[in-house]
Amino acid sequence: MMKTFWAILRQPAARIVVAAALFFVVTAWVAVIWQIKEDRATALQSASRENRNRVVAFEQYVRRTLELADLATDYLGEHYGRLVDQGNRTEPRLITLPSYFQPMITGAEIADRNGNVRFTTKQLGPINVKKARVFRELENSPGIARAISNPNPSLDNKGAVLLVARSWRDKQGKFAGAVAVDIPTDRFVDFNAGLRYRPDDLISIISLRGMTLARREGAVVSWGQDLKNTEVMKRQMADPNGEYWGPSAIDGKRRLFSHQRLAAYPIFVTSGIGESDIFGPARQRANWFLILAAALTLVVGALLTLYFRHVHNQQQAQRRFDVIRDEFAHSARVSSLSEMAGGLAHELNQPLAAASNFLAVGGLLLKSEGSREAAEAQIQQARGQIARAGDIIRRIRDYLAKGSAEMRVEPIDAVIHDAIELARGAKVAPSARITYFAIQPPARALIDRIQIQQVLVNLIRNAEEAMAGLPPEQRAIRIVARIVSDEFLGISVEDTGPGFPDAVFSQINMPFISTKAAQGLGIGLSICRSIVEAHDGELKAENLAHGAMVCFTVLRAEG
Repeated sequence: MMKTFWAILRQPAARIVVAAALFFVVTAWVAVIWQIKEDRATALQSASRENRNRVVAFEQYVRRTLELADLATDYLGEHYGRLVDQGNRTEPRLITLPSYFQPMITGAEIADRNGNVRFTTKQLGPINVKKARVFRELENSPGIARAISNPNPSLDNKGAVLLVARSWRDKQGKFAGAVAVDIPTDRFVDFNAGLRYRPDDLISIISLRGMTLARREGAVVSWGQDLKNTEVMKRQMADPNGEYWGPSAIDGKRRLFSHQRLAAYPIFVTSGIGESDIFGPARQRANWFLILAAALTLVVGALLTLYFRHVHNQQQAQRRFDVIRDEFAHSARVSSLSEMAGGLAHELNQPLAAASNFLAVGGLLLKSEGSREAAEAQIQQARGQIARAGDIIRRIRDYLAKGSAEMRVEPIDAVIHDAIELARGAKVAPSARITYFAIQPPARALIDRIQIQQVLVNLIRNAEEAMAGLPPEQRAIRIVARIVSDEFLGISVEDTGPGFPDAVFSQINMPFISTKAAQGLGIGLSICRSIVEAHDGELKAENLAHGAMVCFTVLRAEG
């Protein structure tokens, strides 16, 4: 099988087909791979743009929420700040926030410089926040005006709240107390309410101390995760407003993260999109692209297989046809020589009889004591006649030779001269005048000499038969060889007969076509055409002003 494949691949047409198929397949795979990469790049760009826009919008949402908390603390400070140090009450006084702070802010507390809560929106007994981290930060750090607590359980234990606190100081700049408002953690991540979140979508608020203040993953809200020394904190410290790929510190899922720090608060916000959400649609398209490319590859492979099988079958059929053609051509030569037998016998009889006469004369000269030189001349004449008979026999033997076509470089003039002599000697055209116009300078052709001679003999015989109704002096056959192009030589056989009937031209390429009315099968012309086509040439016929012409081409050889 491999030998057959390589044998077919030696053909230029097969190489072109295989090269085109490979080019198509490689181009398809390159296009698919390029499209997959472009899809991934486009998906990543789109996700990056979406994530940056989301984190910016989220930062603005959180900042507006904290600004609302600032307004609430300002309001409480203005209304109750001067009353903090008045009286000796141990229980906090109950106060009410205006309705426009709700529902974002659910409570408030005001503590004096000692940490005692003096005002609150909740029903609470005496409480002191002196040890609370937020209170200590505001008391001990004059440069810090605002602080946010860690998430604390809400009173109803259904969630958690964040205390957003602010300090105020007296005229001497000493710490005078703190006011704080309560904001539920889920209010912070109630961003884009009503939006359908993908399961791996993530937004979170993280303090610079590494504590998750609020986190939403998909539809799940959580808080209080410790993120110290994790990737997200390292990235935030390195670039407060950046973007990176990485696994989540909590669930380990790879996401594209964008984060942005708030200027006035010790917190930053993050937004993450899951890797599967970014590349999932692109992967599905990639699978379809790969399936399509694989299907195209299989189709091209199947077509190539069918093509090679077709070429292999065609070659086998051509080989069988060549064998049948050679057998048929051999039979046709034998048949034609059967018709020529009388003429060939006469042609051979002439040189043999002449040789016999020359030898007899030479013998008489020797007996009658004639000159030795005269006897030798007679013997030489006999040898010439015997050689002439040998040439005739050689031409007949070569013409009858049976075998596969053997293409060789032959001088075209010698081939045509031999064919003319063979036709003359066999009385194919006994009454026609045959003239040959050779190529100047002489040319050579790549042919099977015997087969081309058979074509010429058949054409000469057809020309003679076409002129059978003319007087002998009007019968002429003209053979012309010429250079058609750099690749081909042309040979034409012209006669002075009546020409081809019109019906012949419409059937000239039929398997059997005859110009002899009911007398012939048209096998000779069919053989001629087959032989010429086997030589990569072309056979044509046309009528002249006086007569007809059949011409054919053969491959030209250099040198």
